[in-house]
Amino acid sequence: MDISINERNLAHIKRKIDSGKYSSTDDVLDSALSLLDEHDAELESELVDLRESVRRGTEQADAGQVVSAGEVFQELRQRNASLTKPGR
Repeated sequence: MDISINERNLAHIKRKIDSGKYSSTDDVLDSALSLLDEHDAELESELVDLRESVRRGTEQADAGQVVSAGEVFQELRQRNASLTKPGR
């Protein structure tokens, strides 16, 4: 496999090695790719959660279990007012 890395990223890798935290380019890339894998897994988990929330909300709406926008905004205004009271 032939991989090319632009000058900006090469300089970044060099700074990491020069800091003493990494001993080689492979160490820097291993760490970076591990973090990328973690990030991707977190995003996938969030997407699964979001899809489940949408599914539940759709089921509730289909069943008529909805709250009017006016009620939602009124509750939000009340929460905001209680959080912004002086002395709090």
